[in-house]
Amino acid sequence: MAGVITRLCRVVLIISGIALTAVTTANVLARYAMASGGFSFAQELPMLIFPWFILAGIVLAAHAGGHMAVEWIYDKLGERWRILAFCLANSISAAAFLCLGYQATIVAEIASVERSPVLQLPNSIGYYALAVGSVLVSLVIVSATARVFRFGWEHRTEVKAEEMPV
Repeated sequence: MAGVITRLCRVVLIISGIALTAVTTANVLARYAMASGGFSFAQELPMLIFPWFILAGIVLAAHAGGHMAVEWIYDKLGERWRILAFCLANSISAAAFLCLGYQATIVAEIASVERSPVLQLPNSIGYYALAVGSVLVSLVIVSATARVFRFGWEHRTEVKAEEMPV
């Protein structure tokens, strides 16, 4: 399942990144070429695409183990307690992300009444990105937790500082 999620997020990241770059570049060029000063939709579209871009990156970072974590306590515990503490911490994190996703859908329903001025798209799009991203992060966390619980601590996803891209 994690493989499907990472492929999906990579596609979303690439498509949204290309779209953000293309719209912004086209609008800059249009400002100089058109008397109207650019495209009227070019202010709204990036605001609708950007949340999907960011959340796809967050899910990929969570999958790769590149998210921020406090792990000093794990080194102080024995193998069994280390795994139990890891499972407990990840269970809390997954539950928190599921709550965030649920709350984002509630806010999205409220925001769906409002429309963007030019494109007339609902203002809920960014909130739905947050909801989907939160659920995907929860699934990634549950997958990593199940792997450690089943196979042991050495199967935990861990990115070393020297492996992180700058």
